[in-house]
This record gives sequence, structure tokens and C-alpha cells, in this order.
Amino acid sequence: MSMDSRHSGFLKGIQLLTIETVDLKLAIAGNLDLQRYNEDSYKSFIEDKEAMYFSCSEEAMVQIFDVGTQQLVEANGQPFLPIFFENGKYELQVQPKDDEAIKFWHEYEGFRNAIHPFLNTKALTGTLHFQNEVGFSNFEIRDGQDKTLLSVIIEVYPTKLDYKKDYRALLDEVTEEVYNLAYAFIKRTYLYGSVEIYKEPTGVEFYRLLEKHFEEYMKAIHLIEQRPHRRLVTIHEEVRGDRLRKQDSRGRAFLRKNANLFVEVEKGIPINGTQMLPGKGLLIKKIHTNDTHENRYVKMTLTRLYARIEALYQAINSISNKRFEKVPDPEILSTLQRMKSQLEQKIKMPFWRSIGKLDRSVISLVMQMAAGYRDVYQIFGILSKGIILQGELYKMSIKDIATLYEYWTFIKLGKILNAKCEQISQDIIKVSSDGLVVNLNQNSGAKRVFRNYETGEIILLQYQYTTKKKITVNQKPDTMLSIEKLGRDYHYQYIFDAKYRINLNDENKNGPGPMEDDINTMHRYRDAIVAESDGVFERTAFGAYVLFPWNDTDRYQEHDLYKSIEKVNIGGLPFLPHATDLVEAIIDNLLNKSADELQEEGILPIGTKEFLYETKVDYVLILPMNGNLEKVLLERRIQVPKDSLPEQWKSAKKIALFTSEGIREEGNIVKVERKGKHLLFQVESWASKIDIIQSDGYVLKEPILVEEHVYNDSNNVPELFISSDEKRQLWLMLKGKSSDVMLELDSKVVNRNSKVRSFLLGEHEFVWTKNNLLHLYRDYIEEISISELKHNSFKVLNELAAKL
Repeated sequence: MSMDSRHSGFLKGIQLLTIETVDLKLAIAGNLDLQRYNEDSYKSFIEDKEAMYFSCSEEAMVQIFDVGTQQLVEANGQPFLPIFFENGKYELQVQPKDDEAIKFWHEYEGFRNAIHPFLNTKALTGTLHFQNEVGFSNFEIRDGQDKTLLSVIIEVYPTKLDYKKDYRALLDEVTEEVYNLAYAFIKRTYLYGSVEIYKEPTGVEFYRLLEKHFEEYMKAIHLIEQRPHRRLVTIHEEVRGDRLRKQDSRGRAFLRKNANLFVEVEKGIPINGTQMLPGKGLLIKKIHTNDTHENRYVKMTLTRLYARIEALYQAINSISNKRFEKVPDPEILSTLQRMKSQLEQKIKMPFWRSIGKLDRSVISLVMQMAAGYRDVYQIFGILSKGIILQGELYKMSIKDIATLYEYWTFIKLGKILNAKCEQISQDIIKVSSDGLVVNLNQNSGAKRVFRNYETGEIILLQYQYTTKKKITVNQKPDTMLSIEKLGRDYHYQYIFDAKYRINLNDENKNGPGPMEDDINTMHRYRDAIVAESDGVFERTAFGAYVLFPWNDTDRYQEHDLYKSIEKVNIGGLPFLPHATDLVEAIIDNLLNKSADELQEEGILPIGTKEFLYETKVDYVLILPMNGNLEKVLLERRIQVPKDSLPEQWKSAKKIALFTSEGIREEGNIVKVERKGKHLLFQVESWASKIDIIQSDGYVLKEPILVEEHVYNDSNNVPELFISSDEKRQLWLMLKGKSSDVMLELDSKVVNRNSKVRSFLLGEHEFVWTKNNLLHLYRDYIEEISISELKHNSFKVLNELAAKL
């Protein structure tokens, strides 16, 4: 078969797979679009000659459709291009060779119900619809006694992803992040709390873990040998004909194939008028066996640990190992040798030699509850970083890729946030009677809570968010990002909704993008998610984004539904393991912008803007303290020349006192009286700020008015004058790089016209001019346009951060 040939056309209702055994014949037919083998998303497995996985449990004659020759070809271990795809419908037919009843089994109930007897015959027929199921799919044909006659594993490929890169990366990233969360959870709770490993254990870590757990592990192995788990199995033994009893399908097949064994007798089975009996046949016997999946798992741990210890022993003992400047510690080598010998003795025991090779994952009550097995399960998980997690996510042998994509988007968004913020809590990993449980399903409401390193703001990421109070109907987006902003008593909410759909044919919008009805859903979410405040309902969702599986982020930036994000904060974003930059840019933007900037990006109902201009913004009036501070504090009032006050002083709700130390005392204004050319401000009470606003050597010449949220965010006097969004974004970016950032105002004597002159970080200085931001570093000068910074602040600041 030529894997590199080009294909075209659409084949309808063709035979894709046939299997014939001694008991039955099976065929699967379906449609095949040959054009997909020319598409970019499939070039990787064509060019790399990647073969579709196929497995059959019984000796059988198997034929698989070959894409190159476009005909059925007998399978003898050669590679085949994939022929089963998600959203494909495949007709399955099974014909038994005798008149015995058979049935179809699959762990997914929907598939079991889809296959049924044909009319009144013993044959089975039906359609398997792999909607979004991707990966390995295992089905069996069983007889009336539930004995497996045929077990088949096929591989179902995705149509919207690069299977080799994207789909496997989805699985790997979900698994990795869930395991990392599990280990963090274990570290903080009851289970082996002293073990601190977050990556594959190094040689040193592995040795320390062995020292701690090896004896306990060997005791558990001994206990299993004393009381092993067993199961009852059916075997067939060849015996004389006079010992035969009732035959099953295998026994009957043996007699059919060996008709020469029948001999004529006086009293036998009448066959064509002659009394006949077989000279020999297969006798059915029920026996107990130790060769169970649980014991296979335990044997696997024995061999794996032996191999790992052997590798560590060789690494330490190797003469060519340059890390050792002296002879390796003989005590360590002796300990490893002793462990190897103990494991080798176990592996060579007749009990373990009779146990077969593990060929599947094992999750059973025996492993979780039975004496010995439970300890092996837990200890091996610690030694190999292989914690076995329970939950819906790990119970699917076929992966619903739409659900997997939904899981992955939530997991990946959390991973992006975790790289930028401190995780406070999570409930993705929980404890139940089954052990550690992955709390991800359609009703879990799983949450991860983070804290912004720089601002201390709380960020909440919630899976399957649901509106608690139904104003009209309940809304349930996939993921809700809620961001706290200083100076605000509410959260800014942003919706990220995973949709495993792509509009490939919308060329009017500059290439592939999200489906239009998914964008309409984002509009509905943002309009419908509201909160009640003093009898008034307000929208709490400021933005909503469809996440869809697409890789070409560069081209997509020209798409109308990407540009719409900047205009109305609703649109689509490609999101895959190798295409996360646009989503990361959005999250960076949300984390780094101030409350006012986020508020300006929101879309307001008509008339709201004019209404807001008429409302008062809360300000703090900062007064220079030149008189007797103790008297002012005691009398709870201060007198100020009216002419020295700024024009909008009436907007102030609070007074703060500026001393040589800085700003500590503050109080809410309750009354203002005129005293000639002065105004007398009376406060309810004076309170000391928990964190003083340091003066940093600056002197206040006259009263100034500062917006309350800016006042609350400031740690020193220069920060009170970060007047523009661009300056605030630069300030946050620099603080993210180092805590040693300094601000300089244009004068040490401060008045209401003072301005920020420069930002200082080590030898880097950033100076603001009328039209440009100058980046000075030694003899290097870089000019950054203020207009460019306003238009694309994230890109500009990201490039700037890379130079620091």
C-alpha cells in the first residue's frame, strides 16, 4: 500500500472490515471520504506512515480496507491508514456459524442497545454512531453464557484535530495537570504528607522513597501470596469420548473440524441412521485461577520496580559516570542489591510465574479495599508517580472528544492562570470512599481560586458555572472567569465556552472560525447573566468567548469574529495545545488592566454613558498637614482655605492627611461649614490605614483630589499620580518583573499638576514624553509610540518585558 499517494472521491457503504472465526463472521461497512487524506490535518500520519491500531483476540481471518488500493486486503501485520472517524456511522453485521444465540457487548450502553438480532434470526445487525468518540473502542461478541467469542479493538480518529499532535496532547495535558493537582492535594492532606514530589522522581528522590516504603511494599506482596485474589474460569480438556458431557460452542466446533473422530457404536447418537460417538473431544471444566487482572497488576509492579532499581544501581556503579568524584557509597549499592535480590526471588516464584502480562488498566474494589492489594496500589503510585484517580474522566475507554475538549479547556485555563498567579484552593481533586476522585462532570461546578501576585486580587475559575437565581431561565456556560478588582465590591466575569465545532466554509469572515449560533449563545449568556443590586438588575458578564479547535492563530487574527472582541468583547478564539497564544493574551489583558479599563471595555445599554457622566465618582481629598495633628485628630475637624481646594472638591467622600511620613489618617466627611474664606471639614471619625502611603521624600504643597480606587491601590505618593491606563499597565508589568520598581515625579514638591516622569527598574529607565515612551538602558534608547501602546498594549508590553 502506498501511504504517500493522493486520494479523492467519496465512497459510500463500502466494506471496511471483515472478520471470520470458527464461531462467526463479522463485517463493518460505512462511508469514506477520501478527500480527507489530502487535508493538512491528516498529513502528519500520512507522511509519518502512522498506522491505525487494530486488535483481534481470536485466531481469525481479517480483511481491512486499504485506502491506497481501495479494496479489502488481508491483514498480516502491515500498516493501514485510519478508516474509522468521529461522527461516522458504521453498520455492523454478525452471523454465527451455528444456531447458537450471540450478543454484542460494549461498555457504552448506547452502543449495546444499537445492535440487535435481525428479524427472528440469530444474526446481529445495527449501526454504531461514533458521534464525538475518539480513540480506542473495544467491543465483544459473546455467546448465551456470556463467554467471549470475539474481542475487537478499533481506533477512531478525530476529524477536527491533528490526531498525532492535538488529540494526544489533549489527553496528555489533562492527565498531567490532574496528577499535579492530585499531588498538591496529597501533600496538603492526609496521604503520605511527607512525600514532596511534583515531577518524575529523580534517582535521589526515588532512592529516598524506596528507603521509606520498600519494606511495607514487600509485606504487602507477602500478604497477597498468602491470600491471593482468584477467579473461576472455564477451560477445555481433551478427553475420551465416553467422558464427554454437554458441549459448548468451542466443543462443537472441535467436533465439526474433526469428523474423523466419530466411530460406530451400539448405543450412540443417531447420525444418518447410524449410532455414532466421538472417540475424543473437549471436556468443559471450571477451575479457580490466580491469573487475575489484579494479580497481573501486582506482578507488573514487581517487574517495574526491579527494572528501575537495576537502572539506578547501574547508574551509580558506572565507571563512566562523571558526577561521582569518589567511589560510590557501598552502603547504597548494598541496599539496592538487597532490594533487587528480594524482588528477583519473588518474580521467579512459581506463583508469580503463573501470572500473565497486564494488558489493561485495573480499577476495581479489590485494588482499593483488599488487604495487601490496597497497599501495593498506593505505594507503587508514590514510587512511580502513578496515582490512580477515580471519576468519570478516567472511566471512558472511548473518549468523547467534545467532552474531552471541554475538560481540557478548563484544565488549560487553570494552568495558564497558575503560571501567573498563586493558587489558593481547588476542588477538582476530592476525597470520597473510592479514594481520590476527579471532580469533573456536567454538574460538578469545580472551582480553582487564585490570587494575583502583584495586586492580591482574587480570581475564580469555575467549571459548569450556573446562575443561582433564575431571573428568566438558568444559564450554564462551560467556564466562568471571575476577577476581583481593587476598589470595586463586585467581580468582573468573563465566559469561556468550549465548542468542538468549526465553521470551515465561512470565507466571508477571512477563513475558518466558530459557528455563528455559538457566537449568538455568547450574546445570550452576557445579556442573561445578571445580579440584583438595590432593586436594580445589572449585567455581571463583561465578555464572552467561544473556544474552538483550530491551529492557525496568525491567520485567524484577520477574522471578523476575532476583531469583534476588541469592539464588543464577544467573539471566538482558537484554542489547542499548540495554539494558546491568543487566549493567553486575553487572560493577561484581564489580569493586568485596572477596574476602570475593564469597565470601559464593556458594552453599555443606550443612554447609560450619559447617565454615568451625571453621576458622581467617589474621590479622596488629600490635605497637607501643617498644623497641630493631635488637635485635628481629637476634634475630628480640619480648616482649609477655600481658594486652595481643587474645583471638584465636592466630589470627595473622604479626607486623608498628608504628613512628612506619608498618609496614614483618613476619615469620612459628614459636614462642611463655611468660615469666612475657609471651609471647615468635619469627619465621622479618624481611622489609621493598615498600610501607610509612604511619602518617599515628597512634600505636598496644596490639596489634591484622587479617585478612591487609585488611592486604595497606592503604596507611595508617586503611585497616586499614575493617571493614564498606559502608565498603569507599564507599572503592573514592571512590578511583575521585580518588587524593586521605583517611580519618579517631575518634582519633589507635589501639587495637583504633578506628573510621573519616569519608571526605574535597575538600569532600565522609562521616561514619558508627550507622544512617546522612551526606554533607556545604558547607551540604548528605544522609542515606543503612545498611540501604539494604546492600540495594542499587551503586544507592546510583552515585547518590552522580554528585553528586561
